[in-house]
Amino acid sequence: MSFALTSFKKDLSRWRQDLLQTAIWLAIPLTIGGLITMLMSGDGAQPHGVLLVADQDESFLSELIAGAYSAGDLGELISVEKTTVEEGTTRVNAGEASGLLIIPEGFGDAFLDAEAITLTLRTNPSQTILPGIITDVTEIVLDAGFYAQALFGDDIDSIQKLVGESSDAAVAAIAVAIQNKIEIVAPRLFPPVINVAIVEPPPSEPRPSFALLYLPGIVLMAVMFSSNGLASDFWVERDRGTLRRLVFSPGQLGSFVIGKALAAAVVIAIIGGLTLVLGFLYHGVSWTKFPSSLVWIALSGVALFAWFAALQMLFSNQNTASVISSLLLFPLLMAGGSFFPLAVMPGWIAAIGRLSPNGFVADRLTSEITEVGAWIIDASSWLIVAAAAASGLAICAWRLRTGFARA
Repeated sequence: MSFALTSFKKDLSRWRQDLLQTAIWLAIPLTIGGLITMLMSGDGAQPHGVLLVADQDESFLSELIAGAYSAGDLGELISVEKTTVEEGTTRVNAGEASGLLIIPEGFGDAFLDAEAITLTLRTNPSQTILPGIITDVTEIVLDAGFYAQALFGDDIDSIQKLVGESSDAAVAAIAVAIQNKIEIVAPRLFPPVINVAIVEPPPSEPRPSFALLYLPGIVLMAVMFSSNGLASDFWVERDRGTLRRLVFSPGQLGSFVIGKALAAAVVIAIIGGLTLVLGFLYHGVSWTKFPSSLVWIALSGVALFAWFAALQMLFSNQNTASVISSLLLFPLLMAGGSFFPLAVMPGWIAAIGRLSPNGFVADRLTSEITEVGAWIIDASSWLIVAAAAASGLAICAWRLRTGFARA
């Protein structure tokens, strides 16, 4: 055991002298995580657009059309501003408004006379949601005008003819005609064919923010980079002749591997712990979750370190080992939730991701961070990670004895 402690101190001393490499293992995940978090974190503000209306008709009907866009709940989404065609076109092209509606002169008369006339709607191509809402409202208003004209067109003509020479009998006749049409149409509209019932959803627990779901994957990215980098230290020890001397020291190889694993656990705990601290501070995660999360990633880091080392010791030279381990690293990061949280992946992809080593660890870390209670990670998961670490270290010791240390 004293030799394991000596090996532990030696590795910590050596790795402390290579702070640049450690900084790189930490900087890459923090940079990626920071960019993703800034993109995913929002203030939750409701979108609001501006519709510019160039009303060249200035009639009662044109005012009615313009007012339809800001009536009721639409007023919280869209503000209507009057403008000219030239100014409105300039502002839409500059991205200062969601759309420009041009109501041409003669619109009111054309509507009353059932004549064709064109309304022009220009939308901002740099926006998607608000221009779509404005377009839908425009189509609804035009459809409503079409059906109103089809239903009451004759009565409108009669009213226009009576202007200036109306009589009580004629007005009463038009009123009766309109009332009869309303009575015919009303049963088809009231009650409506489709009944809409608004049901309040059952109260649910607040869900973690989308940005918080990225935190476990970012932490595991730092752990993966550091464990893969630390695993390559076996090649450094072999090139310096350390392993060759250990072969002739009976019983020392096992202690050497244990000491190296303990040193790796400390380095991984520091790198992963710093990432956790920043994540906890930013997202406001309860600090009661920190100790269990730190122990979890440290133990998992040792398991990943052991298996990366076992993989690298299968090859004949360090360059090949580094290339192969790096080629394996990035698909694992992709599948394991470092770039896309497992919680938002399609079910079958997430199921595959949870079977990957880092995905398994990230999935449990997500539960530990986001769920209420202490030590959420179940005992079987701890046993799986501990068994993975023990078996990986055993393979490393076996590989040292069977030729890697003698090369």
